[in-house]
Amino acid sequence: MIYVICGPTGSGKTKASLELASFFHAPIINADAFQIYQNMDIGTAKIAKNHPLYEKHYLLDIVTPENTFSVKQYQDIFRKTIDELRNEYNDIVVVGGTGLYIKASLFDFDFENNSNEENDDLDTKTNEELWDILKELDYKSLDSLHKNNRKRVIRAIRIAKYHTFNKSDNIEMQSHEMIYKDVRIMFINPPREELYNQINLRVEEMFSKGLVEEVKGLLKKYQLSLTASQAIGYKEIISYFKNDITLEEAKELIKKRTRNYAKRQVTYFKHQFQAEEFLSTQDLIMAAKRYE
Repeated sequence: MIYVICGPTGSGKTKASLELASFFHAPIINADAFQIYQNMDIGTAKIAKNHPLYEKHYLLDIVTPENTFSVKQYQDIFRKTIDELRNEYNDIVVVGGTGLYIKASLFDFDFENNSNEENDDLDTKTNEELWDILKELDYKSLDSLHKNNRKRVIRAIRIAKYHTFNKSDNIEMQSHEMIYKDVRIMFINPPREELYNQINLRVEEMFSKGLVEEVKGLLKKYQLSLTASQAIGYKEIISYFKNDITLEEAKELIKKRTRNYAKRQVTYFKHQFQAEEFLSTQDLIMAAKRYE
């Protein structure tokens, strides 16, 4: 069985994944678009490297922050990892809040490759410039995207520019059927006020653990890709280093943007998956164990 634990940031996905991985003696596959990056630990709420179950994780810390990583790349490595793990394990836990990663990997999403993508300059453009480009190329896709979601906007532009059909046509042409048997999608969706309180507490904890120092170290060690530098929690601290905002303003901005992101995550999981929905981590854990 493949147990997919999804939900908004701060909902308790990591706790659920660790307990179920221990219970089922299963490996854990990361499905968070920023936890794939090395040395981006505190701001992504990544499991500590000294945790007993860290070594049970896959697709975690696989890319350095100066690199970009596409949904297609994730899809390829996810499916290869699933095939390899099934030779050894009966159960696998997938955990993360990046809905597009999960959907592209579990369902029959088909991406075309095109070498022109490697030579364009989209990564150098602002969010507003990218939005205007997409508006000209594929206005229908705007309804399903957010202007600040650079990765998805750039992907939509590249599909429209380099392929025989645009992103919205591409999605409509696909049946989006599950390609694996025995998949159980479990969605943690806590009450809104409870979730927002948890997000605020998590941000405070990140600062106490050294988020500012982590970002400072990243900037010294890497030339961050635009994708990595746009991660919530990192771009605000970068703005603080540039003296654009105060540290307190950065903290409050991280809380606000994380809450907004969590709201978008909930909407995505509700609309894109036929998932079992749970109000708490404990409810999900108990249901998974009963099923076994």
